[in-house]
Amino acid sequence: MSIESQVSQTQKSTVQIQGQVMTADKAIKRFVPSLTQIDKSIHIITEGVQSTAKRVDTLIDQSETIVQIVVPMGGGDVDQTKLIDHIKDLAGQISAEFEAAVDSGWITMDDLFDTHYVPVPETNPQQHTAKFNRLTDRILPSIQEPALEFDGRIVFCAAVDRNGYLPTHNVKFSKRQGPDPAWNSANCRSRRIFNDRVGLRAGLNEEPFLLQVYRREMGGGKFVMMHDLSAPITVRGRHWGGLRMGIGF
Repeated sequence: MSIESQVSQTQKSTVQIQGQVMTADKAIKRFVPSLTQIDKSIHIITEGVQSTAKRVDTLIDQSETIVQIVVPMGGGDVDQTKLIDHIKDLAGQISAEFEAAVDSGWITMDDLFDTHYVPVPETNPQQHTAKFNRLTDRILPSIQEPALEFDGRIVFCAAVDRNGYLPTHNVKFSKRQGPDPAWNSANCRSRRIFNDRVGLRAGLNEEPFLLQVYRREMGGGKFVMMHDLSAPITVRGRHWGGLRMGIGF
């Protein structure tokens, strides 16, 4: 093929490419408004979901408030009242044990209320240590483990501090972490910070008890609906956290 023919062929190819580019450009310009509309729709849907979630949270808060008012007046059912009385008694036992440890010099108030959580390397989900871990490992199992036998619906019973930090869980949820984060999430729950809405409210609540409803994350995208019943733990008049009890439906 001569040079003239090659140049001519190249020019034709260039013209074809330019035409294809222009066609693609027009298609993109036609598609942009659709993308914009899709983006707006996504924002509207997101806002709607968030608004619905807020309304659900408000309804839950209102129902929980009603329970807080009705039960002390004798309006709760027998099973519910039994569990509430039990969690309050157990939280009182922990308060007494913590206070005795401080009085004996086993631990200082500063260390018992330590919030400088130290991350445990190579843990997933992240675990932390605190200065009061040895104390909770010594005291809590003898109170928390028997609680699991009190009622067949009780799934767990564990104390958390005001920040949702859970130092010592039940034995069945205190396994050593492995390579699978989903398995760890379900089975290795000691030394973790549960600062979700339910965990924080349980730790911060100073009323005689708090009954909440929530979806408990079990790892691997699995959730179970539960009641979360808690009662405050205090030491020398200072609020340390709360004792949580997970109750299945």
